[in-house]
Amino acid sequence: MQEVVTAPLMFFLSSILLGIGLLGIYDILRAFRAVIQHGLFFTAVEDILYFMFVAVISFWFLCTYNHGELRGFFFIGIFIGMFLYYIKISSYVISWLIYFFSMITNIFKIIYEIITKPMISIQRNIKWRLKKEKKNVTMALKKQTKRGGQSGTKEKTK
Repeated sequence: MQEVVTAPLMFFLSSILLGIGLLGIYDILRAFRAVIQHGLFFTAVEDILYFMFVAVISFWFLCTYNHGELRGFFFIGIFIGMFLYYIKISSYVISWLIYFFSMITNIFKIIYEIITKPMISIQRNIKWRLKKEKKNVTMALKKQTKRGGQSGTKEKTK
C-alpha cells in the first residue's frame, strides 16, 4: 500500500520541482530582455522557443517518470511549483540575473571600446591625410590650368 502512494507522491513533488525549474529558466529570459532591449518580433521568437522547450521537457518528464500518462496532479504540481517560485524567489533571482547580465554587457562594451578606439584613431588619421592630399592635388591642378595645361617644365625649342 505504501508503494502505491509513494510513487504518485514522488511524481507530484517532482512535478513541483519541474515547475520551479521551468519558471527559473523563464526568469533567465526575462532578465536577458531587461538588460538587452529588443523588439516585439524577437520577444515573440524567444517565447515560442521557450514554450517549445517547455513542451519537450514536459513530454520527456512524463515519459520518463510516469510512462507517458497524463495526470491532473502533474499540471497541478507544475502550477504550484511555478506559483511558489514566483511568489518567493523570482524577484531575487531576476534582480541578481539583471546584475549579472549587466556586468557581462559592460565587459563586452569595454572590450569593444578597446578594439575600436585605435581603429577610429587610424580612420581619422587616414581621413585627415586624404583631405590634405586632396587639397594638394587640387592646388596643383589649379596651378597647371593657370599655365595653360603645361607641366612645370618648359620644353626647349630648337
